[in-house]
Amino acid sequence: MKKLKTYILRALIFGGAGLLLLYIFVPNTLLEQSFSALEKSFPRQTFTKKLYEWKTEFFSVEHEKSKKDKQKEIEKEFEVENTNNNDKKTQQKPLKTREEPEGLEIPKSPFKDEIIKHTYFTLAYCEEYEQARWVAYKMTPKNLERNVTRADERFYPDSKVSTGSALPQDYAGSGYDRGHLAPAGDFTGSAKMMHETFVMSNMSPQHPLCNRETWRLLEEQTRRWGEKKGELYIVSGPIFKPNMPTIGRRNKIAVPPAYYKIIFSYKEMRAIAFIVPNVNKKENYRQYQVSVREVEKETGLDFFHLLPDDVEEAVENSTSTEGWFAPKKKKNE
Repeated sequence: MKKLKTYILRALIFGGAGLLLLYIFVPNTLLEQSFSALEKSFPRQTFTKKLYEWKTEFFSVEHEKSKKDKQKEIEKEFEVENTNNNDKKTQQKPLKTREEPEGLEIPKSPFKDEIIKHTYFTLAYCEEYEQARWVAYKMTPKNLERNVTRADERFYPDSKVSTGSALPQDYAGSGYDRGHLAPAGDFTGSAKMMHETFVMSNMSPQHPLCNRETWRLLEEQTRRWGEKKGELYIVSGPIFKPNMPTIGRRNKIAVPPAYYKIIFSYKEMRAIAFIVPNVNKKENYRQYQVSVREVEKETGLDFFHLLPDDVEEAVENSTSTEGWFAPKKKKNE
């Protein structure tokens, strides 16, 4: 009997340790599917949901001091303006030469969002709406090399967001897609590039047909321009308005009424911009072309402020399609 008790105790210890290791290292998607099946069989229990949320949050936590130190380094690098506008230390002066400015894609902002710098793109995380206010990056030929696909990628929380980013399960059952702001297709140069785009801080709730049709076609056109022009600066983000609906099991994620995308060629010194409604139907994105200035009015952001004032004025007020789309043919041609 004593030996039997010993064997049972050992089985419980080793079995428990094995289950814990399995719980920790099993992929989140498989875990979520398993727990969802359990919830259907036992709808009143909440234990599995709490276990899943604990795992996704606990294993994405970084040391608080480390986060703050990284944030200070990023703000110093980009001279992020989240103090008084009269503070000269936080102001960047426009360059007077045609030398390409460092960080040209980063907009000037009056909002106190957390600046998150990933390896291949930078974003401003808005805690109030649980998504990025803007995501910016420089598209290069390396980005567009077709070395990897998104087949094995999974969404994951952004451990760099000090307040905690949205979670993958916040979108479950909402009817909205996890819409990329920095598209996965713009980062096919390496596995690391691709993986970064699946971080939840890069997601915003898009209607399925907006995400999979209208917005996707604009993203594909942007890549065609990138292949043709060599290098482009891209800034994308949501248009926030008062009283937006929300989704989310754990976090309340605002559903924006529209999204903007700005594409800028420094070499040609011309830009093109779009504000695309977040509606569940396929539309022609070209009808939503606007000036950069119009996007600034809708967002409160200041884009390409490092350009000389006269150049910035001309670039941001233009709605010309020259250099972007082929001229329309006349009927008799």
